[in-house]
Amino acid sequence: MTANSSETREGPEPPPLGLGGSAALFGAGALLLFLVTRVAVPAFVSATGAEPVVMWFLAASIVLFGPLLLTAALLLYRERRLPGSLGARLWLRTMNGGDWLWAVGGLAAVSVLTGGIGAALRMLQDGKTLHPSFMAFEPLGPGRYWILGAWLPFFALNIVGEEFVWRGVALPRQEVAFGGRAWLVNGIMWLLFHAAFPGKSC
Repeated sequence: MTANSSETREGPEPPPLGLGGSAALFGAGALLLFLVTRVAVPAFVSATGAEPVVMWFLAASIVLFGPLLLTAALLLYRERRLPGSLGARLWLRTMNGGDWLWAVGGLAAVSVLTGGIGAALRMLQDGKTLHPSFMAFEPLGPGRYWILGAWLPFFALNIVGEEFVWRGVALPRQEVAFGGRAWLVNGIMWLLFHAAFPGKSC
């Protein structure tokens, strides 16, 4: 499935989400991310003595993605009187050949750019890790593969949750307010949301 463009979108037009509403929604997400990384993860580690990376999975799921998904569901609930299907509201349709080309090409481009930027940053940081301390963990081995099992639901909640909230719920509303510039507003807000994530020094 993929999101429809504004030219091919079908279904009801949701209420607009202007600059103030966008800043409030993404800002709330940034605040929750800040609280997760600076408050919840240390508190969970202190209370349980568990490995920090596992507490990151748990804290982010409860404190960040849970409230974000609930907010998105409430926004959709307020639109329940609009005609049309939920799939149309979320700009979902079956992917065609062009969609798959963009998806695969975009994934390849992002992978190459991420690797290149990461390599450049490692050179600038003299080979030191750039991850925050709570994301560091020993290599997986016997008796530790359960960490991968704990990561998988977090990963799904992270990816599906963000796409549902930012692109499925927020972006169609922003398109009503900003037209063809909605993708830019959404992208900038998404960047600012991730600015709350700590660097290695935190």
